[in-house]
Amino acid sequence: MPFGKRIDGPTGRRRALREEVVLAGSAQTIRASRPVVVTDVSKRGAKLQGCELDTLDLDVLLLVGATDLFAKIAWSNRTECGITFEEQLSPDMVTHIKREGRWAKVMGISA
Repeated sequence: MPFGKRIDGPTGRRRALREEVVLAGSAQTIRASRPVVVTDVSKRGAKLQGCELDTLDLDVLLLVGATDLFAKIAWSNRTECGITFEEQLSPDMVTHIKREGRWAKVMGISA
């Protein structure tokens, strides 16, 4: 690797390895709730797709099956948003979420 080459992305923030998944869920705030699809997940955050996500409050509760996770919206537009989990997920929890995504794909539920 050449001297001075960035390995942490253009914003200077390190990025955790993201795993693609397709899981139905819900993003809830005090004022609103939106159905979402979780499209990728890492120990630090996830990417969501849905409608009118840019109107959600910054603090969200992500519900996926029996799992609920507190997060903050890091960026958003009308149909997508990135969230950062309040507490970093354990490797076991990331594995559990990935397993749920694989199960949905096998069952033909994936988008």
